[in-house]
Amino acid sequence: MHVARQLSMEIQSDDLVASIAYTASKLAILRTCSEAGKNMHLRVTTEYPRTVVPGEAMWELWELVRDVGGTNGTVDLLFEANQDAVLRVARQDGGVDGGAVFGASLASRAREFELAAVPRGRAEQGAPEDDFKRFNRIFEDALFREGFRLIATVPMPSTGLWSRHEIDSVAKLGAMRVRTYDPVSREVFESLGCRAVVTPFARLGDALEAGELDAVLASGDGVAGERLSRHFSHYLPVAYSIPLCFLVLRDSSYRKLHRCWQRALKWAGPEVQFQYWSCHSTREEMNLKAIQRRGVRVSENRPRELMEDLERKGDVVRRRVIAEHGWKDVLVPFI
Repeated sequence: MHVARQLSMEIQSDDLVASIAYTASKLAILRTCSEAGKNMHLRVTTEYPRTVVPGEAMWELWELVRDVGGTNGTVDLLFEANQDAVLRVARQDGGVDGGAVFGASLASRAREFELAAVPRGRAEQGAPEDDFKRFNRIFEDALFREGFRLIATVPMPSTGLWSRHEIDSVAKLGAMRVRTYDPVSREVFESLGCRAVVTPFARLGDALEAGELDAVLASGDGVAGERLSRHFSHYLPVAYSIPLCFLVLRDSSYRKLHRCWQRALKWAGPEVQFQYWSCHSTREEMNLKAIQRRGVRVSENRPRELMEDLERKGDVVRRRVIAEHGWKDVLVPFI
């Protein structure tokens, strides 16, 4: 059973209607795909390991596509690869066809992606998924300008602060060198006095080995948490935001696919997206337990002043970015 589907079924085991719809959709595609894709060969990649959300979701997507689209074609999945390889060949023939991309890392290509980490919000509001739905069309259009089709948008677990020493005040955080992951988070943490730098996941290990960082803003999902726990002994679950990951395919590659595989992708993308949003809270709980099992101290008391400052300053920066571009339809509160 696929990972995302298994997690979702744990919390929606009685959802018989959804199960029937899933099976019916799959069978409908299977009827037309028995001979499809005989000469098809795709290469998709991500900078993340197989057990971290982007890598896992990429694997999940293509397992579903191959499951319903036939096994005559081949799809090579490359993990812990150079993310630039996906973007560099967007409008060229050959090379990489797509993959799983960390949304905020695209901010240097289009400012729309500065919004690719949605506010955590309060659980009772259901705000994160609502926010993502408000501006997913903006992401889709920006990716298409780069030559990609957006197949699915999946959430990473909420980000927290990994550090060698306990962070119990704004002053203590302000004295640290902090890794952030996009221009918005860098500006927010700089406003608190931090020396904040944007460091891609693929280069994070080298920065830690070189002793360049005192704290890291990250979710620590899967094996990423295992690696961070080798350097840090404290974790503050500030739930700063939920970074988004985009599962993409080059438009030229998509148009070359047999229509059956196109149909399978159109079905599998929303399926994977739904499953990951459905099990998001469950995955966060699993991550926290895994962090504690590795001997990292998870702070139970989040400094009130720090939490308020992060929410307030994050709201200000986010609203300014939205206002600068006239995206009034996605102007939503940070909390």
